[in-house]
Amino acid sequence: SYFVARISEEAMTALSLVYPIQNFITSVGVGFGIGINAAIAFFLGAQDQKKADAAATQGLFLSVIHGIVLTVVTIAVMPLFLQIFTKDVTVIQMGNAYSRIAFGFSIVISLEITWEKIFQAVGRMRVSMICMMSGCIFNIVLDPLLIFGIGPFPELGVAGAALATVIARYIEAFIIIVWAHSHT
Repeated sequence: SYFVARISEEAMTALSLVYPIQNFITSVGVGFGIGINAAIAFFLGAQDQKKADAAATQGLFLSVIHGIVLTVVTIAVMPLFLQIFTKDVTVIQMGNAYSRIAFGFSIVISLEITWEKIFQAVGRMRVSMICMMSGCIFNIVLDPLLIFGIGPFPELGVAGAALATVIARYIEAFIIIVWAHSHT
């Protein structure tokens, strides 16, 4: 928000209007991930590794389905959602530009959150913390580079903010997947 606000008031308004839907996507992922977390922890507590593994596998599969549904629905609904709250064409265009990029990768967000919750279920809280911190740090670093076009990066404005967020989530997902495969 700090960097987007430096673009213009319209850019900040667009981001503010998109944020509740972006937060909804994350909330669905976290809610579902917590359910998977509870199922895995339950089965591990019952000493049933096979069912715990099945819960994790099914959870990851369902996260992909959630991600696809959230991508399609949120991108389809966003133009109407923005028009309900503003008639400013610039704000609507910026909001749609941001949301198409940010929401287009809801599958990655859903999977990454599910992986975090799986690690939490097996008591690997540090892995989740490192992944979340890495994503936040990369987002903070990438935002000004992609928004304002610093160095070799193109100036992308609001779309750059969305791209920075997506790249940061990909980095989180990459770290957690590499960690999962290297410690199995």
